[in-house]
Amino acid sequence: MAELKVEIPEELTHKMAEFPDVDWSELERKAIEAKLFELQMSRSAEMRRILVEAISSKSNLLEEDADEFAVKLGRKIKKGRFNELKALGLV
Repeated sequence: MAELKVEIPEELTHKMAEFPDVDWSELERKAIEAKLFELQMSRSAEMRRILVEAISSKSNLLEEDADEFAVKLGRKIKKGRFNELKALGLV
């Protein structure tokens, strides 16, 4: 497993010391996972746009139908990822 060194201002270190029962390393990992999820979702919006263009250009579907398909697909993907994050205690 890779290690990540994080520099924390002294004032913040003192505030963290008030909560010794918190696993700060685990919290950092979860914050990174949450940010990655956010980035993946923004990328998936672009992927949905590309998917809609591809579907509508290669089929008899109307553009509105392709949009609806892409939105439904995106929701299913998000729901699955949301459930994964929930199981990890991130949301």
